[in-house]
Amino acid sequence: MRDARPLARRLVRAGLGLAARLTPRPSTNDGRGAAEVTTELARLTDAGQHDAAIALARATIGDLGTDAPFLDQVRATAGAAGELSLQREATLLRLHGLRSPLHAPLRARMATNARVLEGRWLETSPDWAPTIEPSVLEGLTPVTDPVPGRVLHVVKQSLPRSPSGYTFRSRYNLLAQRDAGLDPVVVTEVDYGPSVGAPAEELVDGIRTIHLSREDVPENEPWDAHLDAWATALAPVVAAVRPAAIVAHSGSRGYEGALVALAVGRALGVPVVYEVRGFFESLWGKDLGRVEAAEVFRRRRDTDTRCMEAADAVVTLSETMRADIVGRGVPASRVHVMPNGVDTEAFSPVEPGSERARAVADLRARLGLTDRFTFGYVSNLDHRREAQELLVDAAVELNRRGVAASAVIVGDGLRRAEVEEHARATGALERGEVVITGRVPHEQVLDHYALLDVFVVPRIDERAARLVSPLKPFEAMAVGRAVVVSDLPALSEIVGSGDDARGAVFTAGDASSLADVLGRLAGDPAERDRLGAAARAWVVAHRRWADNGPRYAEIIRNL
Repeated sequence: MRDARPLARRLVRAGLGLAARLTPRPSTNDGRGAAEVTTELARLTDAGQHDAAIALARATIGDLGTDAPFLDQVRATAGAAGELSLQREATLLRLHGLRSPLHAPLRARMATNARVLEGRWLETSPDWAPTIEPSVLEGLTPVTDPVPGRVLHVVKQSLPRSPSGYTFRSRYNLLAQRDAGLDPVVVTEVDYGPSVGAPAEELVDGIRTIHLSREDVPENEPWDAHLDAWATALAPVVAAVRPAAIVAHSGSRGYEGALVALAVGRALGVPVVYEVRGFFESLWGKDLGRVEAAEVFRRRRDTDTRCMEAADAVVTLSETMRADIVGRGVPASRVHVMPNGVDTEAFSPVEPGSERARAVADLRARLGLTDRFTFGYVSNLDHRREAQELLVDAAVELNRRGVAASAVIVGDGLRRAEVEEHARATGALERGEVVITGRVPHEQVLDHYALLDVFVVPRIDERAARLVSPLKPFEAMAVGRAVVVSDLPALSEIVGSGDDARGAVFTAGDASSLADVLGRLAGDPAERDRLGAAARAWVVAHRRWADNGPRYAEIIRNL
C-alpha cells in the first residue's frame, strides 16, 4: 500500500481552501447551545427521524459550525440520512478547525475522510467522467478495424472465484453468445479482490478472461480515483482486443463500470452497451423508509440514468425494468430485454425411482423433513428485501393451523444471524419448523430445489424488489416446482396470471397471506403438480439461456 501521509497533507490544504469558501447560512438556532443541539441531533437520528434531524442540522450549522462535537454529530446524522452534501460540508468545516500541530494525526484522518467524500461527490456529479492517464492514452490507437463479432464484457467479478447469481448469469450468457457466433472476451474490475494472485489472463469455460491489476493499490482510494485507474487500465486492453462493442455490466453501485466503459469507448471509438442488472441506488442504507428520500439515492439514480442515455444500447432483465428505463427518457428503441434464464437440461424434474430421487429422499431425511410439507427459498441472506423472516412466520402459522410444514432457507450472507435469531425467538428452529442450511455447493443446489414442495420468493415491497427479477425462480420452475411469489410487478411477471398462471401470489410482507396460499397448496398435491408442469413448460419455451445468444448477436449487429 502507498504511504497515505503525503496524500493526507495535500488533502488538508485542499480541505482548508474548500472550507474557507463555504457560504455561511443564516441561523435559526433560537439561542440553543451546541451541546443541546448536538444531543437533539443524536436523539432524532437514533429514532430514525431523519427529516427533522437534517432540518435541524442545516438550520444550526451556520451558528455552530466551529464546534467539533456538533460537527461530528452532523457528519453522523447526514451519513445516516444519505445527505452527502451536508456530510461533505460538515467534514470540511471540521477539517478547517484542526489547525494546531497537536491535531496533526486527527487532521490527517479527517483529510482522508474528506477526500473519500469528495470522491463520492465527484463520481455522482453530472459533469464528471473517469480520466484516462494522458501518457497511456497518447500511446493508443483508436479501434478503426474491430474484430467482427468480438464483444468485450466489463464485469465486476467472475467465476470461478466468485460464484453468485451475478457470475452465473454472466457464464450462461457468454456461452450463449459464443454459440450464436459472437466472440466474447471478459475483463474484470481493476484490483478485483479474488483475482489477486491469479494469472493476468485465463480461460474460464473456454472464454478469455482478463484481470486488471496494479502493483501498488492505494489505501482508502476515493471512488473517483479508482474509476480513473480502472479506465486507465482498461484502455490498453480495448485497444489490443479491438472489440466491435464494449458491454458494461452493473456493478456494486450500478453505474461505475458503465462510467469507465463509456469514457474508454469514447476515447477509442468503440460503441458501448450498458447491461443494467439492477437498480442499486436504493441499496446505500438499511432504513427502507429513508433510502429513496435521500440525496445519495437521487445522485446515484441520476448518474445511472446518465449512463443509460449515453450508451449506444441498454440491455436489462425484465419488462418492468425496461419500462422504468424508458420512463427516464431513454429511447425505447435502444432498450432491450435480456431476461434471466435457466439451463433447462441441467435443471430438470426428478424422475421417480431414479438415483437422483433417492438422493433427494436422503437429503430430506438428513434435514428431518420426511413426511412434512416443505417450502422455501434459495438466495443470499444479505438484504432485507429478501425477507426470509416471512418464511419463518408462515411456517409458524401453518403449524398453528395444524399443517406439518417446514420452511427451508438455503443460502448464507450478512443477515443469516438475524434470520436465525428470528427463527429461534419464535421457537420455529427448535421445533424443526425452519431449517437454515447455509451455503451449499453449486452441484447440490439442484437437490435442494427438488426437496421443496413449493418454492417461495418472499420479497417485500421495496423499489428494487418491485422492478428487478431474481434468477432463482427460473431454476425452481425448470425443476418443476410450484412457485409462489409476493405480488410485486417483477415477480408477478414471472408467474403470469389468469389462464396463463404458472404460479401463485400472496400479499407482499403479509405472512398470514403467504400461509393462506401455502395452506391451499399443502392440501392439493395435484395443483402443485399442475403449476410445476406449467412453470417448466414456460421456461423451456421462453427462458432458456441459449435464447439470449441470438438476441445479443442482433443488438451487436445493429450497432
